[in-house]
Amino acid sequence: MAPPVSDIEILGFDHVDLRVRNRAKARRFFVEQLGLDVVGEGDDHTFLLFGDQVLGLRDAAKGARADGVDHLALRVGSWTGLRNRVRRARIEVTGEKERDDSRSLYLKGPEGLKVELVWRPDPHRHPAHPTPGPAARDRIR
Repeated sequence: MAPPVSDIEILGFDHVDLRVRNRAKARRFFVEQLGLDVVGEGDDHTFLLFGDQVLGLRDAAKGARADGVDHLALRVGSWTGLRNRVRRARIEVTGEKERDDSRSLYLKGPEGLKVELVWRPDPHRHPAHPTPGPAARDRIR
């Protein structure tokens, strides 16, 4: 049996990325019909803001399923020793990434789910929306 992992200190969601077949259509749905704001776009992705949360739309790879979650990213409170705490919990680490504004461990979750643990120096900010505040929250109420 795996040891308890409460010391991983999950703070909440950082973002959720969906795999979509038609990103333009998905973007229109979330922006025009649900009122989310576009806060970033690239060749294969669009980031949308709702409240203080980010929803990513990712182009499905050719031949891949395009009907679900690409990955789930959870915000952690501490980076120091995170890899060791995850290993003690017998969770498989599939990758690691360091950026200017964050660090991530990628994990193999149940049933093929990709899970990202994200640490940010300022846990209340996400680079896709550097100045979140009440105005964004008020739009969705």
